[in-house]
Amino acid sequence: MEINKKLNTPSGNVSDIKYLYNVIAGIKRKGGRVESNIKTIEYFKKMINDYNNAKAAKYGLSFKPREVNIKVIKHIIAELKYLKLICEENGYLILTNEGENIAVLIEKKESAELKKIFSKLMLENFNVFEYFLKRINEVSNGNGVPIPFITSNVFDKCEGDPKKVGENYINIINKNCLNISVKPEKLYIFLEEANIDSIEKKTAKINKLQSVIEKFVVSEAFGPNIQSRRVYDFVRSRTTFLELTNYATFDFEGFPAEVTYLISDFKDTFSHTKKTINYSGGSIFINYPAFEEMRELFKETIAKVYNTYKDDFGYMKIADARDKVCKELKISDNLFDEYIKKLYKEEPHWLSFTYGGAEDKITEKRLPIIFETPIRELFTLFKINLRR
Repeated sequence: MEINKKLNTPSGNVSDIKYLYNVIAGIKRKGGRVESNIKTIEYFKKMINDYNNAKAAKYGLSFKPREVNIKVIKHIIAELKYLKLICEENGYLILTNEGENIAVLIEKKESAELKKIFSKLMLENFNVFEYFLKRINEVSNGNGVPIPFITSNVFDKCEGDPKKVGENYINIINKNCLNISVKPEKLYIFLEEANIDSIEKKTAKINKLQSVIEKFVVSEAFGPNIQSRRVYDFVRSRTTFLELTNYATFDFEGFPAEVTYLISDFKDTFSHTKKTINYSGGSIFINYPAFEEMRELFKETIAKVYNTYKDDFGYMKIADARDKVCKELKISDNLFDEYIKKLYKEEPHWLSFTYGGAEDKITEKRLPIIFETPIRELFTLFKINLRR
């Protein structure tokens, strides 16, 4: 029996696992086997671009996804072969038995079971996923490492001094991640080498500063397996889709930073309902409380966040509330959306929803709430109504 040598990461770093779903479904549609040629690659390319366009239309995304190219499709095929979900024989790409089973689950839209299977596949076949989860736990007790998000306001607050920006962010990291000690002197060397002061345009300066500092933070916190922001983003995107982590940008006293935190654990520490994934290296437990278990806590947390951050008109962005509630309760975005809809169904007098208009930036991580009945409606703002 051929045994795969375990890789650190898939070769292509394709962030969206649903790209893999699409190719598996595409082969299934053709009877479980397709010719391995450029025509098939173009067929897969069209499928994935159609999927991206449909997703953008469904959620009203502010930015249309970039079209995938042939190189991306080849990376997907290579990963599916490595995972033994497809094989190549006599010039054909063929679904394996496991690939066929997954294709059936995709047809039935068995999202939870698919995530369970792909979590196991990622943990068993690529070192980087288990490493990433364990590293977050090790350095921050699962609360996450703040990755700097340098804005014009941050730059101005630090009088345009790259070292001041770096020092502030290092202080934030050291304060929130007690199990690592990041030294500013090391960063100063990289900042001097980057010669940021010689760049004329402010935007270009900020972009360069962002690039240098985030690479430094990622490599200090997640090296040696993760040394770049690109690999960090890839891993965090997949683990978040699989509901092993969640992430958002949070404010640290005027200094925004993106934080990826655990909503899973290798130890059975969750008091509510959880999902268990057994894999060759052990088990991982995902926090997945039932609505009945956390209804009151969920409602209280939403109310607390809303009362702290609502605007002058009594509204709050759903995406902002989702970020804060999920972080506090250590749950996924999907669970938040499902439970706020249940809460609204039970107590329609308590919540009101509206759409904020084109100025509300909608991204794949900051989606609106969608109600499908009686007609499809999309909302980006909510308010809590005071009882009369």
